Amino acid sequence: MFRFFTRLYKRFFFRKTFGLIGVGAIVKRGHFGSPQGIRLGRGVYVGPGAFWDAAGGIEVSDNVIIGPKSTIWSVDHNYQSAGMLPYDRVDLLKKVTIATNVWLGINVSVRPGVTIGEGSVVAMGSVVVSDVPPLALVGGNPAKII
Repeated sequence: MFRFFTRLYKRFFFRKTFGLIGVGAIVKRGHFGSPQGIRLGRGVYVGPGAFWDAAGGIEVSDNVIIGPKSTIWSVDHNYQSAGMLPYDRVDLLKKVTIATNVWLGINVSVRPGVTIGEGSVVAMGSVVVSDVPPLALVGGNPAKII
């Protein structure tokens, strides 16, 4: 009975705080900054220990698997400022888009403004700093096509 109420609470809590969460999406425990900017499609799985900031928007399409300890950031500092060093008080918002049928392994980090193409696989521990083409296998720091 306790498990039933726990699942019910989680479903209500995530639907209330996330911008959109599709049918069959499973989100394990994690930290989600600006959760109203997160849009999850149908059949999405987000592993435990996720650390996301969606101030600029994070859009995850259908049937995406995101392993544990993922880091997805959609906000960056303006480090090219002439007024202050190392950066000023301006936040640069850049949407992160993850297309359908993508798999992100454990401990993957994604920088602001990145688009990960349909059917791509990102190897564990990768740091994705630029767009990933569809059907690509990428890995490393920075992530490159394997």
